[in-house]
Amino acid sequence: MKSTTLRATLVLLATIVLMAVPAVFVILVGWKSAGLLASLAAMGGIFSAMGMRWRGLIWGTIVTTIGAFLAVLAASDPWLSAGLMLAVALTYGLSNNRGLALYNFMFPAIVAALIGIPPSIAKDVPVDALITAGITAGSMLVAGAVVTYAIKKPMQAEIPKYGAKVTGVFTFNVALLFTIIGYVTAMLHAQIPGMWMTLTVVVIIHPYIGYSVRRGIERASGTILGFLIAIGVATAIPANFIYYAVGLIFVELAILTRFYPDRPYWQYVMFITPGVVLLSGLPDQVSQFADWRLLANVIAAVACLLLLGIERLIFKNTLGDPAQMVKSPAPAAAKV
Repeated sequence: MKSTTLRATLVLLATIVLMAVPAVFVILVGWKSAGLLASLAAMGGIFSAMGMRWRGLIWGTIVTTIGAFLAVLAASDPWLSAGLMLAVALTYGLSNNRGLALYNFMFPAIVAALIGIPPSIAKDVPVDALITAGITAGSMLVAGAVVTYAIKKPMQAEIPKYGAKVTGVFTFNVALLFTIIGYVTAMLHAQIPGMWMTLTVVVIIHPYIGYSVRRGIERASGTILGFLIAIGVATAIPANFIYYAVGLIFVELAILTRFYPDRPYWQYVMFITPGVVLLSGLPDQVSQFADWRLLANVIAAVACLLLLGIERLIFKNTLGDPAQMVKSPAPAAAKV
């Protein structure tokens, strides 16, 4: 037990460093507007590698890089952005049946964030799109490769297989919600709300309705608790080393809960919310950022629950039976 805890702590500390290094690098190069992208991409690479090691990392890097490139090109047009998020949803939803989506959940969030506010580096959209794609690929591969060598077994040891109806309904759900988010995000140029609404949909919508409803309630309640914690910390601690250290501690506590599957999901949300909020700005900016994040999460959670409620009336309990899922062993390459 001690060795497992120590290993988890070391991975968490490495994760924080790996998320920060790409962002610091691109800012020092002079690409300040791409700092958030580098950090998000590094996070995506880390989770992809933790889930399925090289298989997840390579797949995630390819689709996220393509999505990032297209997001910069489409960001100025709400309809193009909606179409791109529809394509993202189809890729994400259908690939879930092969186990490729679970730990690549940052893919749609990164695309949504770039649609909201794409990096302005060269002041030329096609060039910015190419540089953005390069930053995305580099950040994911560097962070993911380090984590791949640090872990011996993937977290997704078994690949869930779903029936055609379950997969189809799941894909329809994310397609409908992602398309709306893409249009609204581009129209409002809203990076933070777009990113967090997308993440909320990803963590709530699940192939089984009953599981999704529980996730939605836990997501909303955990966000509210985390929001109150963030406001309290920002009010009590001025902008100094301790302030940012507290933010990092909350992030570490959040990721640590994911190492123990029996922990309630709302606890993870309760910890990750103040962590992200505190690390996103100075104390006097926390209230505004937290308000946006809280609003985005609540709106997305309500939309998910309304959609799931309609589906429960249509399909009754036929999409809530875990017996429809057959677990298949992960490929040999993922078990190294």
